[in-house]
Amino acid sequence: MSSSTTTDPDGDGLVQLADGPVAAVLAGVDATTGEAFALKVFPGPLDRPTRAALDAELARLSALRAHAPILVADRVEARPDGRCALRMELCAQSLPDLLDSFGPLSVPDALVLGTVLATALATAHGAGLVHGGVTAGNVLFRPSGEPVLSDFGGTLRHAFPRDPLPGVEHLAPETVRDGTTDERSDLYGLGVILHLALSGRLPHQGPPGEEQGERLLRVLGTAAPPLVRADAPPELIAVVSELLAKDPHARPADAATVAQRLDTLRRQAVPPEEPAAPSTVDASGAPPAFDDFARATPPPSPTAPLPHGKPILVFGPKAPSWRTGRKALLSAAAGVVALLAAAGAVLLVSQPDELADPTPPAQTATAGPAPSPTPAGRLELADPTDRGDVVELSWRSSEPMDFAVVVAAEGERAKVLFVQRNTSHRVPVDPVRRYCFRIQGTDGTHVVESEAKPIRGARCVT
Repeated sequence: MSSSTTTDPDGDGLVQLADGPVAAVLAGVDATTGEAFALKVFPGPLDRPTRAALDAELARLSALRAHAPILVADRVEARPDGRCALRMELCAQSLPDLLDSFGPLSVPDALVLGTVLATALATAHGAGLVHGGVTAGNVLFRPSGEPVLSDFGGTLRHAFPRDPLPGVEHLAPETVRDGTTDERSDLYGLGVILHLALSGRLPHQGPPGEEQGERLLRVLGTAAPPLVRADAPPELIAVVSELLAKDPHARPADAATVAQRLDTLRRQAVPPEEPAAPSTVDASGAPPAFDDFARATPPPSPTAPLPHGKPILVFGPKAPSWRTGRKALLSAAAGVVALLAAAGAVLLVSQPDELADPTPPAQTATAGPAPSPTPAGRLELADPTDRGDVVELSWRSSEPMDFAVVVAAEGERAKVLFVQRNTSHRVPVDPVRRYCFRIQGTDGTHVVESEAKPIRGARCVT
């Protein structure tokens, strides 16, 4: 799907972000709530039976929101010209954007990503739902950095079929051969994503200028070449190889098994100085609820793996370059990049007479604007209210902005939470630790910060 920033031809203030082989992705801001959203627009209307099937499919997927990292459309809309569109939350960017900017992921990050995606598939498969098109372009990152799997379901794929040839290297051989999509073809797609994330190349990627027919024959007739990555454990190489098996029955039994294997490798990859993160899949195969916090770690990837619900991507490597004069259209998305880029040098908690002097994390150049020397407005954080295991924060700004809450605890890296246009937030805390808090705001162009506020005698520095 190619990127774009053209104005929507319907003239309703939407910006076109991407144009794919079937659907175009637009984005805009809700006039009532001020929240950014994405709109995936298909080339035609839906008949009644297809609309009923789509509504039923979305209802089943919505029931999985709280249990898996799945991006589900909030509702179905009709465009002025009758075309069908899905309205959903606006994510910061896709996995291909990240790889294009920074290259392959670290092994720990790839293990995190694989565990999250396998968990999403396991949850959907357990509910009788097949994705049907697991590709890297459907791996998105929320503004917090949390990865999610989008574009679940077969109703719209059947209503608006696409030519498989342009993306044949993403598809399982049986899907190319006869259109089969099931749990095992979803697993093949997961293998393609892991191979791409670790190597920067698709398993069946050919030379530039290769004819599509040659690529199709290679996918159908040749086994995927083994992944070559010197720092990858043999067990991970084996998992990717099994996922990419030409014979569907030679692939792992199910996504839950893959999630368990990847999660075990992920926990083994935690550096000795980092505490092991909790398992993302329990004995029943069900994932835990998401943690809302995002850790402020420089790109391209953190040095230690993060548990399910934590960000792989924090800094947006390709912040959309919105048209000027659009009144900060999509500031809830573009502004996230600025907010999180500014969070690289946020808070340290230091109490020299009691705490060891912490060493600030190394600063890395980030994409996205740094805090402007000419602030967009004033931002004031009120004194935090400490409730023991929860701290209540409230703030005010001189102008409408999108906000991020930055939290630093003694002995931890700063965490960042994008809270959209809310001006208050409750932060869960450890009842005995010291904390510092700061609010960052953006109008889509400039970033401003509040003064840091401590609790329990913490000393806050930038």
